[in-house]
Amino acid sequence: MRKTLSRIGNSEALVITKEMKELTGIGSEVQIEIQGNAIVITPAQDASRPETLARQQRFTQARDQVLSEYDDLFRQLADA
Repeated sequence: MRKTLSRIGNSEALVITKEMKELTGIGSEVQIEIQGNAIVITPAQDASRPETLARQQRFTQARDQVLSEYDDLFRQLADA
């Protein structure tokens, strides 16, 4: 998709359409990262959003499983 930047004062802005927001899940706050010569825009992590809570729960479960499964190995590495 090709977009044209809009002039706002001394800055330029990218207009994100309603359809783009719906397709990406972006709300009114975004996270912006520079990766090489690319600008990456992702939804801000809002702890109250159900999908964020679900993602955090999955991460916690996976972390606990790995720590439990490899507890002896981690202890050996720490003692080495």
